[in-house]
Amino acid sequence: MAQPRPSLSGINTNLVVALHALLEEQNVSRAARVVGLGQSSMSHALARLRAHFGDPLLVPEGRRMVATRTARSLLGPVRLAVNQLETVFGGPEAFDPATSRRLFHVAATDNIELALMPRLSRILQAEAPGVDLRIHPLEESWRSALREGELDLKLGRSYDPGPGFRSQDLLRERFVGVVREGHPLKARRISLERYAKLHHLRICPVPRALDTVADLIDAQLEERGLSRRVVVTVPHFLVAPFIVGSSDLILTAPERVAEAFRRQLRLRVVEVALPRAHYSFSQVWAERMENDAALRWFREVVRRSAAAEA
Repeated sequence: MAQPRPSLSGINTNLVVALHALLEEQNVSRAARVVGLGQSSMSHALARLRAHFGDPLLVPEGRRMVATRTARSLLGPVRLAVNQLETVFGGPEAFDPATSRRLFHVAATDNIELALMPRLSRILQAEAPGVDLRIHPLEESWRSALREGELDLKLGRSYDPGPGFRSQDLLRERFVGVVREGHPLKARRISLERYAKLHHLRICPVPRALDTVADLIDAQLEERGLSRRVVVTVPHFLVAPFIVGSSDLILTAPERVAEAFRRQLRLRVVEVALPRAHYSFSQVWAERMENDAALRWFREVVRRSAAAEA
């Protein structure tokens, strides 16, 4: 027999807002400032929340407070609840970027951060000085994080995200090979056969997920009956050019990444005869957030940032 759902009659919705601030800030004083309460009132709210959940939620660790396992499990649902409350009571046009203190959570790989963040940061500073942005590593669980409200956007290679999600292509990118100046390879353009015989540096930012440059490259080699020897694998795009600059490895990377480091690290671009050398990356969001005014605005800012790089 199913257990009855707990009654909400004794729950003040202000506690949801307080819980959201406490979980985000992990500091009673900062949470009180965000919500506009006195510190004693926020401390009282924390005591009521602890009693309700039967868990301390925030515990001291040295000079700071950290979230318990229960608190971490609540973070996504609480973010979603606050977003929905804002939609219900604020109305669809309540978002004003000039005065908002909204916090956006975005998952992305560092090559996309390199392409978008400089322009995106300038727009946020000019149009929404109170808006904050947190970039998270792109993990395999990004779909569930979007569904549960832990993330607002996922930025990555374009492909069908599946039911329950919407997406928008942002930029076209091109693969190039990168070697150091002085590398034994002297040719400026090489065949797939020659490419496969080199020693490679592979970037795999999302283990076991089909969302990496490496997956696209290896699939094309396999179609020709070829394979490459990957000597080193790293999870980050931005460390890779430094490894290439001090070794005889070849890196296959987005052209924007190569150009960002080419002169500084004395690298050389090699054209590889890949049948499919281009790909796109996109922004993905949960379908249920399609009409959220704040997220609509933020998606447009991301699009504008990408358009400036196109």
